[in-house]
Amino acid sequence: MKPAKLTPMQTITHLLREALPSRWKLLALSIFCMVGVAGFTAALAYSTRLIVNDVFVASDATAAIQVALLILGVTIGKSAFQYANDVISVIFQRSVASAYQKMVFEKLLHKEVRHFIGEHASVQMNKVRIYGDACANVVVNVSNKLLTEGLTVLGLFTVMIIQDPLMTLFSSVLFPLIFLLVSNLSNRIRGMANAEAELEGGFVKVGSEAFAGIKTVKTYGLQDKTIRRFNGAVDKLENRIFKIAKITKATVPLMELLGGVVIALFVVYAAWQTITHGKTPGEFTAFIIAFIMAYQPAERLSNVWVEIQKSVIQSQKMMEMISEPPEKREYGDVELDDAAPGVVFEDVSFEYKKRTPALCNVSFEIEPGERVAIVGRSGAGKTTLIDLVMRFYDPTVGVVRLGGHNLHDVAEKSLRDYIALISQDVFLFEGTIRDNIRDGRPSASDEEVERAAHIAALTEMIETADKGLDTEVGPNGVSLSGGQKQRVGIARALIRDAKLFIFDEATSALDGENERKIMENLLKDMPGRTILFVTHRASTLQYVDRTILLDGGHLAGFDTPDNLAANSAYYRDLFHLDRPERAAATQERE
Repeated sequence: MKPAKLTPMQTITHLLREALPSRWKLLALSIFCMVGVAGFTAALAYSTRLIVNDVFVASDATAAIQVALLILGVTIGKSAFQYANDVISVIFQRSVASAYQKMVFEKLLHKEVRHFIGEHASVQMNKVRIYGDACANVVVNVSNKLLTEGLTVLGLFTVMIIQDPLMTLFSSVLFPLIFLLVSNLSNRIRGMANAEAELEGGFVKVGSEAFAGIKTVKTYGLQDKTIRRFNGAVDKLENRIFKIAKITKATVPLMELLGGVVIALFVVYAAWQTITHGKTPGEFTAFIIAFIMAYQPAERLSNVWVEIQKSVIQSQKMMEMISEPPEKREYGDVELDDAAPGVVFEDVSFEYKKRTPALCNVSFEIEPGERVAIVGRSGAGKTTLIDLVMRFYDPTVGVVRLGGHNLHDVAEKSLRDYIALISQDVFLFEGTIRDNIRDGRPSASDEEVERAAHIAALTEMIETADKGLDTEVGPNGVSLSGGQKQRVGIARALIRDAKLFIFDEATSALDGENERKIMENLLKDMPGRTILFVTHRASTLQYVDRTILLDGGHLAGFDTPDNLAANSAYYRDLFHLDRPERAAATQERE
């Protein structure tokens, strides 16, 4: 059941209740600094009365020195408290933002694989950044900036009341007008802020794609097209920001207009009071200075409230996502034994989001310790079959068994420890070759890392590298070739000492010699494992016992490579066996 959406005020209240209790020391210190800022600001405004009455009107030199020292002390005090409060505000903001960014990242990482299909990685990371910053903005703006400016306005109004209560009452009429103005603008901004965040995500996505696929862009001369797409995304974002700015910036001139009206009226009122009732110039000077000084924090109050409304939209999205029930599918408690498993599909069908079925009534039985190739044209269902074995998805119909157990009954950790998957697009983390291999099993010793590297035919590369296994690979292995990345990925999988290995086009970037070394090392040094090879390469078939042949989601054959070559025209066409010259050319390239 989807949780009810919170109102903006409920969202703000929820965030404060969640973020403030664990940071009460920072909050207490911040409030102390806020009171100091407000108090010294009010004292600075009040001191103008002393300047006019005690110094200029009374022409008292001693009073001039005393008032000067007083103003110096007040200014130093205000500056010190302001500095401390600003530093605390930054610490507070980063603390809250970091906490929520970690929370969002963890939530996203625990979502099922299907959640990420069709969505760019930059979109996910944009959520982490925007949601965390938005929540921090709400918490800090409400608990620090809003309170600081509010206390400052209150302190200055106290000075105004002391000087002239009647005029202070008249001036206070401004604040309901300002509140109504800001509320109206806030309602309009909330709708626009959502679109701004989405456009910002699109801007990041287009730029990330361009740099990630820079070789494709250069190869096919797509610079102009890519620039047009990026410029379009930037222009849309710019237009949205401009529309929001037209609304948010309207508060300043409107407030200045209202403030100017009050000051003009007060000058007339002050002159009348001075002439008819004997009021001192210092009183009116202090009042006007306090009013003018109150204008700035009042203006900042309105701006802060507008910023809060913009951030509330993204905070609501974050809270909706966090409060969603976990997408964790049901796992059993069966622990797989320490033996090579058989893999069984019983009338398995699967379709993505009620589209054309990716697999239809597929049944087969792979024996424990058997080496099996999975072949077929693109879109035949090979990757889907592997995803079902990995239990990234569950069958729409049918049962998948591993080691005699229904995958639904197997404990998640046992399943993950039991299988090692090596994909075509190997992802390496920034760090050394050793670090990336050890990611397969963090407790592995250096000797085990070296053994896995040897089986993956990395020995020669490591020996020629300046730092050997401690060579840095760069972000996603950018400093390695495609074949080297695949071999590091293979070594990372091998060190897991799994019982079922799945090679999903894992040798596609390797030359025939390195593939041969890996296969021979694998069979010699890691016997007794069940191994599945998803492949388009005929050279891989010499290392398998049987081959699963898929065609349009259907099982077209399951037999030895020789029998399939003899009995299946589809298989022969797949590997050009009816055209010896093409088969030979393909074999030579591999």
